[in-house]
Amino acid sequence: MSSASNLFSVATLPQEAVPAKTFVKPGWYQDIPNEDYHRGSGTSSSNLKTLLPKTPAHLQHEKQNPKDATKAMNLGTAVHSLVLEPENFDKDIAVMPVLNLRTKADQAEKAEFLIENKGKTIITPEQLVEAKAMAARVLEHPIAKVLVSDIICESSVYWWYKSMDTDDTDDYKEMLKVRPDGISKKMPILIDLKTTKDASYSGFIRSIQDYNYHISAAMYLEGVNQCQELLDEIGFFAYTKFVFVCVENFPPYEVACYELSDDYLNLGKQLYRRAVFNLKYGRENKWPGYPEEVRIIEPPSYASKIWTV
Repeated sequence: MSSASNLFSVATLPQEAVPAKTFVKPGWYQDIPNEDYHRGSGTSSSNLKTLLPKTPAHLQHEKQNPKDATKAMNLGTAVHSLVLEPENFDKDIAVMPVLNLRTKADQAEKAEFLIENKGKTIITPEQLVEAKAMAARVLEHPIAKVLVSDIICESSVYWWYKSMDTDDTDDYKEMLKVRPDGISKKMPILIDLKTTKDASYSGFIRSIQDYNYHISAAMYLEGVNQCQELLDEIGFFAYTKFVFVCVENFPPYEVACYELSDDYLNLGKQLYRRAVFNLKYGRENKWPGYPEEVRIIEPPSYASKIWTV
């Protein structure tokens, strides 16, 4: 396994119109902080998923103008920490005290608090109560508690993507990266912990489609399986399954577990590779937006639905 202490080299990956990022050597790292992972080199599944419904221009703008985390995202981060890495909770999460920001004293206290906890995820006292309740539900669930035990959490894999198409003679390569929530040490399974507003079967399928979770899953499996040092250390020939542990973010904080089928993973793999192709196209063509032409719009199949009253 590689170490973050020697993972950086002088070379940088060219990122047009984006500040150069330190190049990370391909390999498996268990000691890269989450913030360094996200701001470092390599293309993540979040980047690639932008390239399917949107254009390279959208991705370039997104990389130049990263959005601040939402309250829901911060709550999810706190739940992840409590379930997967409780020993790091105080290091990674800070709870904002209740303040009256109409007073100068409390305004100053908030400013000091933010300085002292720079780099941490900030949550409210109410969110802390919610996060603890959600984590407790996961850890008492008969299946979920097994899935999230004896796993390697938040490790990072970097690799050079190369087309699997035997007819593709292009020497184009792209540095990709993944950071699975959990890599099981006892089963060939990757685990993803999701906080969600709807953990029902049909509800989570909508989430998969809305957020393209199947694309991330396929990319995560490919990244882990091409990393021989990871497979050798854990002792598996390959990881073959991807399981979501879902917990709802409102009482009674119900939990459900779902495994992506082979068909869903194969669909995710096709879309993931299409996204890499779109990334290559974007790099080679100065991050274009929509076509500069008038296009004919045809009615989709659902447009012909007959409405009745």
